[in-house]
Amino acid sequence: MTNLSTETSPRVYARIVGVFYLLIFFLGPFAFFMGRTSVVVPGDPAATINALMASESMFRFGMVAETLIVLIEIVVSAMLYVLLKPVSQPLALASALARFAQSVLQAVNLLTAVPALLLLGGTSYLATFEPDQLHALVLLFMEVNAFVIIIWGLIFGFHLLLLGYLVYRSGFFPRILGILLLIASLGYFAQSYGHLLVPQYDDLLATVVIAVAVPGELVFTVWLLWKGLDAERWQERAHESGRSIGA
Repeated sequence: MTNLSTETSPRVYARIVGVFYLLIFFLGPFAFFMGRTSVVVPGDPAATINALMASESMFRFGMVAETLIVLIEIVVSAMLYVLLKPVSQPLALASALARFAQSVLQAVNLLTAVPALLLLGGTSYLATFEPDQLHALVLLFMEVNAFVIIIWGLIFGFHLLLLGYLVYRSGFFPRILGILLLIASLGYFAQSYGHLLVPQYDDLLATVVIAVAVPGELVFTVWLLWKGLDAERWQERAHESGRSIGA
């Protein structure tokens, strides 16, 4: 068995990932619901402007929360790869790259929120636009932002699909966690493809994600914090594949 006195314990890695997941659960509502979704009134530029101006501080706080989530996601991508590469290095890498790609797209999407604030800044060069034009542009940027969230949600669903499979096959996590993550991935797929195909059911699809995806991710988070993983079984899988933490 690998001497963990000279290495970072895989159980410690798992619990650190659990802490990061908990932070994402805490920051997520500020980033996506209180700060972003709450100000968009589809098809009504004037109402969107009024909501944004009334909640500008919360909107800015939501952007800060999302930047923190992006940074956390990058670290989580790398740590999950280290934990799961003894199961299958190619699939662990694909899963990590998918999550990293999601975080990059999430960061780029912040650039669609910034113009909405700039257009409301009242700077002199904006005087060339009529008020209705400014309002329409703000709503356009916010709707593009919402659409990109749907796209990176699809990529995140693919990550969860691979993650669920790896967790199920690992032997050092309970198989039920893998099943729950696989189910969670279906929730994200349903929302993303549903928005593209039947956008009139967006509210229902958002409920599906909350009901199907969130419980699986939450249970996985609790397990990581509480138990971490079976360190002995992880070491066995690492020895079988000739890898260890930090290799």
